[in-house]
Amino acid sequence: MITAMKRTPPALIPSAEPTFGFGQAVLFLPMFKDKLLELEPRIREGAREIRLRAGQPLSVELINDRIFINAVVTFDDLKNLIELFCDYSVHSYTRQLSQGFITLRGGHRAGFCGTAVTEDGTVKAIRDITSINLRIARQFKGCSDELFGALPTRDIKSLLIIGRPVSAKTTILRDFAGNLSRAGFKVAVIDERGELSAKHAGLINADLGANTDVLDCFPKRAGFITALRALSPDFIICDEIADDGADVSECLNSGVGVVMTAHCGSLEEALCSRLLSGIIECTNYIALLGTGREIGRLKGLWRRDAKNENGFSNLLSARGDVVRNVPRIRA
Repeated sequence: MITAMKRTPPALIPSAEPTFGFGQAVLFLPMFKDKLLELEPRIREGAREIRLRAGQPLSVELINDRIFINAVVTFDDLKNLIELFCDYSVHSYTRQLSQGFITLRGGHRAGFCGTAVTEDGTVKAIRDITSINLRIARQFKGCSDELFGALPTRDIKSLLIIGRPVSAKTTILRDFAGNLSRAGFKVAVIDERGELSAKHAGLINADLGANTDVLDCFPKRAGFITALRALSPDFIICDEIADDGADVSECLNSGVGVVMTAHCGSLEEALCSRLLSGIIECTNYIALLGTGREIGRLKGLWRRDAKNENGFSNLLSARGDVVRNVPRIRA
């Protein structure tokens, strides 16, 4: 006899430490933490990035504003932060550093600028770091409801979510995975950079739903193959298709729904992108997200035209508002 288990919400991380957002991100900047936490709530809640440039004041980027802090960043600050981000074992993070960023606990991403060390045209390392951009990860539960409600989920063969930088693609994708899971679908998340699940020390900090499996730090191609062979998913989720678009396109048409994101500012840009050409051929839905004060809002939604394989029909022009009272990503 199988006894039904009482459902109780799991504790995602110890309550003493902030989950996501500004409060957790500043813990990675100990020499500036106090000044950052003194900022008024409006700034803390609206912060998207914290910028550190050698010889310049620390700054906080909001959607439509920039706040300078009374603290000048030094080269020693940047050097110490790199060591902190790498858990004081920089050689263990060689691959991540060569890509120009490290994903930190909680899904925050630290991007670096400096001098490239190249070999045969490939960046092998970045030395003499002159600036760091700490992008703040956030979880807004329900922020994908508008998109989720506008789609017949069982009809999704491939959904490509596009938007400019800082359009909340990863935030929307994370919540969309949770919506699929809570709707009863089996979801496999290929979390190549550790941002979607915010996994740390074996613990998944993001709420991705009870029906979600996470392939942490898997390259996309390997993640697809593992998910298809071992996890029998209904949907596979992956973030930021770029130069690995060809690898991903080979894994489509597998009988599993796929939801992805890519940097594009419009449908026209996506259709003209050489990197996305193979993806577009297998995609039956494309969604465009807004930026600025419209960050994360659904600005366009297209379905492949059944009468024209190379065309897409605009679903927003005739639908009206599909979902109202959607939790907004605060601008």
